[in-house]
Amino acid sequence: MKSAVLAGLRTQETEESWAQKLDEAALLCEACGIEVKTRLTQKAQKGHPRTLLGSGKVNELKQACEAQSADGVVFVNELTGIQTRNLEQETGFPVIDRSALILEIFERHARTRQAHLQVEAARLAYQLPRLIEGQIHADQQQGGGVRNRGAGETRLERSRRTIEKQIRNIRLELDQLKLQQAVQSHRRRQSGLPRVCLIGYSNAGKSSLMNALLAARSISPAKQVVSADQLFATLDSATRRIKLAGRAEILLSDTVGFVRDLPDFLLDAFESTLQEIQEADLLIEVIDASDPQWELQHEIVMRTLRRLHAAHIDRMRIYNKADQVPQWDRKDGLLLSCLTGQGLQELIAGLISRLNLTDRAFPEIGDEFSSQVSYNEDERGE
Repeated sequence: MKSAVLAGLRTQETEESWAQKLDEAALLCEACGIEVKTRLTQKAQKGHPRTLLGSGKVNELKQACEAQSADGVVFVNELTGIQTRNLEQETGFPVIDRSALILEIFERHARTRQAHLQVEAARLAYQLPRLIEGQIHADQQQGGGVRNRGAGETRLERSRRTIEKQIRNIRLELDQLKLQQAVQSHRRRQSGLPRVCLIGYSNAGKSSLMNALLAARSISPAKQVVSADQLFATLDSATRRIKLAGRAEILLSDTVGFVRDLPDFLLDAFESTLQEIQEADLLIEVIDASDPQWELQHEIVMRTLRRLHAAHIDRMRIYNKADQVPQWDRKDGLLLSCLTGQGLQELIAGLISRLNLTDRAFPEIGDEFSSQVSYNEDERGE
């Protein structure tokens, strides 16, 4: 799907909140390479069980797709399998919802074996309930005869078992990779190096900040992480050893960004990646100061931390993109710019002070610390 009509049902949201949802969905489409041709929404107390939107709006949606020469429809709301099928039948165009869109982005951005497995587990978890809905819907259309019902249940059971077996096999492989992670995590703890983790809303500048710190400490460009101006550019956690000053060193980790209403099945699938957050000594929350919605994004980050049982971890707040903010009077965090380097030295000094690193010496970590494993690249930022 290269182009789409962005559609959705607004129920309890305020006009401002709904506009923000649409804007974010448009950014998700952009990250997936989908051009949004136009937007079409309906306001109602609740959605239609068959198609979410009312019949008149569904017809309008079909006409919008035809008039805009769109390839399909992207819904801001999450759809049931039956709703997706009915919408496709009545409009004649492919239909995906926000969760499916995020899965597509994750699949495109997955680079390591671990990320690919996590995305596949999430895709199967998304598919399973829709498979059940679809089979029940098909049986109802065929009629209620005993023969049809029995055949349908047999097909459904076979398909369900197949997907559940695939999920189990993926989780077994992820558990093996998690054991390798545990070995590296143990070595990190033995080193005594403080573990600092970058967190924040997707596209706030976490990866850019890591790269800026690596560059500021003259660490090889080969150690830099993927950074792009789009949502979910980073899926895999990456850890680098950074010497801040003298003998003051830290292990700095970059992680996947958060968005509003991140589905539970995605959080579950990326549990091992997000474990970096749970084991950190300090979290650096990176906020895009140039985004007018940054306060809402901060609240979403905090809600996600609570879901991960990580809200109690010590946290620093960093306001990024100072070069795009003409005036700034907040004193509850450090204003910096990854682009110009403004505030980086203050951040380094703040880390040394916050982690009490003055005059602390850490042992050298042997080559085994930077050894390659199947789910991550060399982690040692020398």
